[in-house]
Amino acid sequence: MTARPRARRTSPLYMPSAFDLFKPSRDLILNNLNIFGPLYILPFFFWIHSWIDTPASSGHWLSRASDANYSWSGFSAAYFAILIGFSILWLIIVLAGGTINQIMTQRAQLDIIEDKRPSFKKLWVTAKELGWRMLGLYIAIVVLIICTLGIFSRRYILAPYVMLEKKCSIGEALSESHRLSNINPGAVWGIIGVMILIGLCGIVPIIGSLASFVLGALYSIAPALRYEQLKKLA
Repeated sequence: MTARPRARRTSPLYMPSAFDLFKPSRDLILNNLNIFGPLYILPFFFWIHSWIDTPASSGHWLSRASDANYSWSGFSAAYFAILIGFSILWLIIVLAGGTINQIMTQRAQLDIIEDKRPSFKKLWVTAKELGWRMLGLYIAIVVLIICTLGIFSRRYILAPYVMLEKKCSIGEALSESHRLSNINPGAVWGIIGVMILIGLCGIVPIIGSLASFVLGALYSIAPALRYEQLKKLA
């Protein structure tokens, strides 16, 4: 059996590599800093808080940066900040703030790549309308990924974009994400792989952790771009 040749760049079937998406994602972020700048202030604040509150295992304050490594993933760093902090009040603040910030960020990503002009008023309306449903979806995705040791990461990474666009149920969002990711599994795994590589930068104290945060922010629109590409192929 011969391998299927890769589609040419001029073909509608062409799927750019995950690394190729860094530049368009970076350009979209930098060209819309008026939107994404304020949205990424919150996760940056949580990163600083985690660094301050994490004890230095080696006894030296420099080791805090590696102990409190705060890299980006499929979801924004703000959402996974529920793992830091020691008070119930702080946990509630981070969970609520991180979820709202994540919803608004992903909605803004969709608007940008669809050549729409997002506004904080519209993003806030989306967060109020879909807040509880999106929270349930985020929890479902995390549980599925943890229970399957990451095997289902590829299937459900696109589910938040499905729900934001179609305002569907959790089950429908997961199902549609699975269907879209099956069109080209390698293209979705590529996105996950690049995000893992960016996260590994955080192994280096301070500079690496900060670089991981910045690179993750610049690459954060890549999943939304891949979602749009797979929709077109479908």
